[in-house]
Amino acid sequence: MKCLIGLGNPGSEYEETKHNLGYMVIDRIAQRKRMTLKPGSGPYWESTDRTGSFLLIKPTTSMNESGVAVLALKDKYDFSPSDMLVIYDDLDLPLGSVRIREKGGAGGHHGMESIIYHLRSEDFPRIRLGIDSVERDSDDVEFVLSRFSEDQTGDIRNMVDYAADGALEFIYSDIQRSMNKFNKRENKGNLNREEN
Repeated sequence: MKCLIGLGNPGSEYEETKHNLGYMVIDRIAQRKRMTLKPGSGPYWESTDRTGSFLLIKPTTSMNESGVAVLALKDKYDFSPSDMLVIYDDLDLPLGSVRIREKGGAGGHHGMESIIYHLRSEDFPRIRLGIDSVERDSDDVEFVLSRFSEDQTGDIRNMVDYAADGALEFIYSDIQRSMNKFNKRENKGNLNREEN
């Protein structure tokens, strides 16, 4: 079984913030697939598609403890790290970028640091969503916990849709095909999205 894990912080005060882009992608996929996320047996919300072929997951730990939820999931479902795809925001990528990778380091992202620590591995696929912008003049913590401006709404919606497409390509095919198809225009793919 494959697993899509969107990172974020639980609670209404964090809804629609930059740090919750992973949650937004999971919510978009759930909407498309008519799946309903419900509390799981560990610190996460989950939903299984009707064929039982993949899971949607939103950890309910704080972002910095995401690895606790991921390890609990792995113990319950016994999936390989290569069968999970983690979706999260990235300060090092320009706003709107979508970059898919088969493995790699945390890049300073505390949620990813936690997952790597608890799994003792960096060898799992991920989708990074760019949030850096020219308006960034605050410290990193304040910036990632802020909401997008009104004039960014359309671009963010497109980025979330594009990332959802890439994640589903991973589910129905594999990470190589997802990278080949969705990294071609990684810095502007969300703005020139093709329908699948």
